[in-house]
Amino acid sequence: MKHAIKLAFALLITAAACSSNASDEGAPDEGAPTQTRVESPSTPTEGAKKGPRAAAGRGPFEIVLGEWAVTPEADAVRPGPVTFRIVNRGSMTHGFEIEADGDHSGPGSGDGFKFETELIEPGKAVKVRLDLAPGTYKVECLVDGHDDLGMEGFLEVRPGAGRGRERPAPRSGSDVAIEGFAFTPATIDVSAGTEVTWINSDPTEHTVTGDGFGSNNLAAGDRFSHRFSRQGVYRYRCAIHPEMTAEVRVSG
Repeated sequence: MKHAIKLAFALLITAAACSSNASDEGAPDEGAPTQTRVESPSTPTEGAKKGPRAAAGRGPFEIVLGEWAVTPEADAVRPGPVTFRIVNRGSMTHGFEIEADGDHSGPGSGDGFKFETELIEPGKAVKVRLDLAPGTYKVECLVDGHDDLGMEGFLEVRPGAGRGRERPAPRSGSDVAIEGFAFTPATIDVSAGTEVTWINSDPTEHTVTGDGFGSNNLAAGDRFSHRFSRQGVYRYRCAIHPEMTAEVRVSG
């Protein structure tokens, strides 16, 4: 009988220890930036609840990586908890780093803050949720040497910052914007005889390369125009970033 009581007591102590360990392992690291699942850029973004000081607008704040630029969807974001979606639209592996910039921020504005993602393969994306204090932050690709090639910039965190791209919109229905390593719109419908104009709003060079028409390298702010005289579907791409594709549909 005494042996049975001792055995039951030992089992009780073991169960309590296991329960305590499981509780400790499952506890979140409060206050630390969180990094969620890797996803395909074509996957719809999930709506995330935001605090009262989070960036306005729906969905995460998108930052695009590619050769050779880091392109946030806007130059500024509001302080507080914000979900970022970092997309690699380049042809090489990249990674994202954000760090409080001591040369541009005052005391208390996120001094010492630094966060890095894992490496992101071409065509993939990662979502992270960060709580940023007001100030100026340096954003760059963490792969050695990529910042020197142009993959670096600054993001301002300030109250009242809006959402959306702070870049010129296309002038008319026959204009195509090149921004965020994409042609917008990806499909444009025009009548025969229409001149289509492409405007590069990205900080890095792109091309418009199709069958029978094409541009030279377009630097930031450059434009290229082509008149389509015959009906048909004209597919094109960026010769520098072949994953960037789009089409012009010409009706008679």
